[in-house]
Amino acid sequence: MSRTASFLVSLVVFLLLSPFHAESAPRRKGPVVVKGLLEKALRGPLAGVEEIVFAARGLNYDGHWYANIGYYAENDKRKAYGIGGKLYRLNLRTKKLTCLLADPKGGVRDPQVHYDGKKILFSYRKGGTDQYHLYEIGVDGKGLRQLTDGIYDDYEPTYLPDGGIIFVSTRCKRWVNCWLTQVGVLYRCDADGRNIRPISCNNDHDNTPWTLPDGRVLYMRWEYVDRSQVHYHHLWTSNPDGTNQTVYYGNLHPGIVMIDAKPIPGTNKVVSIFSPGHGRKEHDGIVTVVSPDAGPDHKGFARTVNPHARFRDPWAFTDDCFLAATGQSIVLIDGAGRLEEIIRLPPADLGAKLHAHEPRPLAPRPR
Repeated sequence: MSRTASFLVSLVVFLLLSPFHAESAPRRKGPVVVKGLLEKALRGPLAGVEEIVFAARGLNYDGHWYANIGYYAENDKRKAYGIGGKLYRLNLRTKKLTCLLADPKGGVRDPQVHYDGKKILFSYRKGGTDQYHLYEIGVDGKGLRQLTDGIYDDYEPTYLPDGGIIFVSTRCKRWVNCWLTQVGVLYRCDADGRNIRPISCNNDHDNTPWTLPDGRVLYMRWEYVDRSQVHYHHLWTSNPDGTNQTVYYGNLHPGIVMIDAKPIPGTNKVVSIFSPGHGRKEHDGIVTVVSPDAGPDHKGFARTVNPHARFRDPWAFTDDCFLAATGQSIVLIDGAGRLEEIIRLPPADLGAKLHAHEPRPLAPRPR
């Protein structure tokens, strides 16, 4: 049996037998759209936030959450990335949309605002090239500088409190065991992109690292060896140097991808995307609030914000106020799963088949 056929057989068996998948993917219903959420939030948890940043980019046709960088194993001319990318800044009160960077043949992803609120770290694939690398740019769109280079993809970066950067990279030189695309695991570097070294050595993907208030790094780890091809993709933590890798939540419960997790300010909770089954394209899934209070395996301590609506890349202001992307739009969501559209991509972007991703507040934040 071929590698691809073996994977498809395993996936069909998984979908038929996994009860957790059935629980996590109820019948789709449309989200409740309301007006006034943003106005209320601007008087409350967003009172100090004037603007947000977000990325827009083209998508690959592949349905795997990780198939958005690099190329395919059987033919290096078959690319896994989409075409077209922009980095945007949006004023929440005036709705003025400013493009900080545009590349119709390139790709822009994973922006994060520095602790001082004055610069943005992101991953950028220049048009005509194949690899994503780490870049920084001023919030005014000036001072673009490249931090990493080479023949590998560097993406999903996050600032560390000590001044370094942690990111995901294909420098590990591995391929997904049951698919045809490249693996990325955790690396870190200095603030200027130098002194790159690995801090994880997973057989398959580690994704979306983010720093918790206590200094640990929260990320998604795909547990593969001696377990299952498609069942275990849960939340783990490690120290910023890669020591003390530990389960954070969900590792005993198969059938869901827990990704894009970030701390909720003022609490010990995190917000994450729970993507049913073996995951969905570009981290598409259900916004879920996770509390560690009952340990790493208590299903009751993961609360879905709206089990009938799919979003991407959540950002929490409180456990009742979230930014997220829906594909064409950036939205604000409350704790009951109701939403208000903040901005829809311009017609030219929609015509170019770009999708919105990774909304972040453009404001200082504590280390």
